[in-house]
Amino acid sequence: MSQRSPDTTSSSADITTVDTNTPVPTRQRQYDCPPTEAERERESESNSRPKVTTEATYCPECATDEYLVVDEDETYCNQCGLVIASDRLDRQQRWVQSPDGTRIPEQGGAPTTVRRHDKGLPTEIGYYRDGQGQPLSSQTTRQFRRLRKWDDRSKASTTHDCSLRTGLGEIARLVSTLELPSIIHDRAATLFREAWDGNLLRGHSIEALASASTFAACRLERLPQFLEELAAVARVDESDIKSTYRLLNRELELATPPPLPQDFLPRLANAVDAHPRVERRAHQLVTAPAVGVLANGRQPAGVAAACLYHAHDESELTNLQLTQQRLADASFSTPTTIRNIRRELLSLDDTSDLPNPDGKLDDYLG
Repeated sequence: MSQRSPDTTSSSADITTVDTNTPVPTRQRQYDCPPTEAERERESESNSRPKVTTEATYCPECATDEYLVVDEDETYCNQCGLVIASDRLDRQQRWVQSPDGTRIPEQGGAPTTVRRHDKGLPTEIGYYRDGQGQPLSSQTTRQFRRLRKWDDRSKASTTHDCSLRTGLGEIARLVSTLELPSIIHDRAATLFREAWDGNLLRGHSIEALASASTFAACRLERLPQFLEELAAVARVDESDIKSTYRLLNRELELATPPPLPQDFLPRLANAVDAHPRVERRAHQLVTAPAVGVLANGRQPAGVAAACLYHAHDESELTNLQLTQQRLADASFSTPTTIRNIRRELLSLDDTSDLPNPDGKLDDYLG
């Protein structure tokens, strides 16, 4: 514990740790005679001094709170110089004046994020201008460019830290290329950090682990994302993504829900520009109990495509884009798969196991 130089001379004593939870009685002065005029003035001055309530309510050296002083950084005794508390965290909201004269809260920077290896709390060297906004000379600019390069390298000095930085950058590239939502980005970065902390990178490439984390995040958030689409933009093969995804699923014990046909239905309907009435009828089909039994062991996207084609055939509407080949391309299946599932849907329709169209379909006749 540090000490200040006291304003008045005090006897030396061992510095002890303050236990703020244990109340210590204040040492009271016993007067054998009435106080002098100087003592009365000193007490009056100390009582008029503003005090701030803190956790440390007394000085262990003087056993009194009469001379405690609280500033922005520390609490100390003005009598003996003992520092009671230091480096306090300022949690108060700061306010600044805007150019138009209004009072606005001061900006504190961006919040922390798991998407970056430093969690969004970097210390970066600026460009072209100094702290006062003045332009830098060409010599200083070149010097700062060299300093910026070495500062950037020092943030990931070890190979282990460098792998985290590279993996999170690869996840950001995949999310941007596939136009995935921010919740997928955060979940994929969290999964990659857990795998990185668990030393799962051993024997696997960084790109494969980043791609598998992105695919696992889509599965966990029930986002209909095909592995073929991810492999098309990834820097590793589809087989590497599959094996690494199995590793993540096993080692991290991911509670991955099974994909359902209704998850892929809106995407397929949008790909072939299906009529809203057809999409509504297809949703009735994929959520039927009999179709749920039929979907066991089959590709969920193929079941959704077959239901969409069956609903279009029932509606007798004309849509040149809604063909078996277009649906097979959008669902990454084959026309044979769609025809086989459609044949079983017709069998369920003959046995009246499929639901009848409800009245809500009349709202989409326009």
